[in-house]
Formats: sequence, C-alpha cells, structure tokens
Amino acid sequence: MSACQARPASRRYARLQRGVYAVEWAIIFPVFFALLYAIISYGLTFLVRESMQYAVEEGARAALRYPSSSVQAAAPSSPPWEHRRTQAQNATANALAWLPANLRPAPADIRFNVCHLGTANCSSSSFNPNIVCNTATPCMVVVGYGVADYRSHAIAPALPGLGLVLPASLQANASIMVDRGVL
Repeated sequence: MSACQARPASRRYARLQRGVYAVEWAIIFPVFFALLYAIISYGLTFLVRESMQYAVEEGARAALRYPSSSVQAAAPSSPPWEHRRTQAQNATANALAWLPANLRPAPADIRFNVCHLGTANCSSSSFNPNIVCNTATPCMVVVGYGVADYRSHAIAPALPGLGLVLPASLQANASIMVDRGVL
C-alpha cells in the first residue's frame, strides 16, 4: 500500500521537474545563442581581416613581378611604376573578389605607393610613378586597403540587444623592399 502512495507523488514530482527544465532552458538558451553568434561574427570578422592582409601582400608581390603584356599594352607610354601599380591593384582586388559587394574593393580603392627607404611618409598618397630605385637609393613598395565602416557592412551584423561590438574599420597594409635585381 505504501508503494502505491509513493508512486503518485513521484509522478507529480516528475511533472513539476519538466516545467523547471523548460524554465531553465528558456533562461540558458539566449546565453548559448549569443555566445554562438558572437563566435561566428568575430570569426567572420577575423576571416575578412586576414583575407585583406593576404590580398595586400599579394598586391605588393605583384608589383615586383614583371608587368604583364596586357597591362603594358593598355598604356605603353606610361612610366614603369604605373604598370606595377596597376598590377598590384588588380592582384589585390582579385584576391578579395569573394567578399560581398559592399566590402569588395575597386582597384582605385587600393592604396599604392613607392618611396625611397627611410622616407617618413611612405604610406601617404603622394605616388611618384617616375621614382628611380637603385642600390644607392633602395625603394619600398607599400600597398594598403581599408574598409572605413565595417560595423555597418559586416558579413554577420550585430544582433540588436546582444551588444556585440564589431570593429568600426578594418585596415590592411603590406610593404616590401625592392631589390634592384628584380627591376
């Protein structure tokens, strides 16, 4: 008889526990979801940033390669650094072609500069296509690209109420020293 009386009490307790599990899950689920979404959002942000870095490094290396015949045929009388600038910008833009349209650069958005080694403002926009590089005055090629408003154009935008803070802008720069033997 006592076994029969204990049984209904355990059923009631089990039914009450199911309600507690549902309440616990309702409290914990938003935390897990926010954590998962933050991991995905920041992971994609790092992916975009590392892709930008790889792209500008490819652009800097492309500037040291001999200009392709298609680039030279397009502007045969322009200075040699102008050809290399076009190659660097095209290589950088091609490496970032997988990005969405609002993050993808046009070749004109990619910064390119050549300056003598030791110049303080080499990353500025004062590009001189007629600069001469030799062993006495070695040069450095600088390629850069930036997304000014990444936060509003992010691949995985922040969800309202979660408080995810994405970086306002993303920048990538690469520089490479010009070996006279390459030119």
